[in-house]
Amino acid sequence: MIYWNAGLAERLACSEEEKATLPFLIRDLLAIASKVQQEGVQSVQNESLVVKNDLLSFGFRLLSEGLAVEAFEEILAIFLITGSKSGFEFLKQCIFAETLLSIASGDAIDVTLRKLAPYCGVEKASSLLAILEEENLPRQS
Repeated sequence: MIYWNAGLAERLACSEEEKATLPFLIRDLLAIASKVQQEGVQSVQNESLVVKNDLLSFGFRLLSEGLAVEAFEEILAIFLITGSKSGFEFLKQCIFAETLLSIASGDAIDVTLRKLAPYCGVEKASSLLAILEEENLPRQS
């Protein structure tokens, strides 16, 4: 889990229109996380979302190396803190990092969804959680 401070939180500022696209991004990330659970990390290396994003590409490369979760979390935190992105691009980077950490921790898809949903804001998070019922995502026992 990403631990926030005031500096990181300030860099998250973006418009409501940008935030409105997050449920679609999160749905794509959940599909990737599900594929990793079923087929392994190598199965997503060529996914367009992974290939297009440096953080996802780098993160999946580290995951495939079997890096310990604690070390992986530190590396992702450094990536976020030292990066120059802000606004919506930074928000997406945080969501990517949270997804990668959830995969590394072996979280069930419904747990990953619950970690990602708050990035959308309170109102959208509730509707995003309804995806569990709509798509019958695997639930943690």
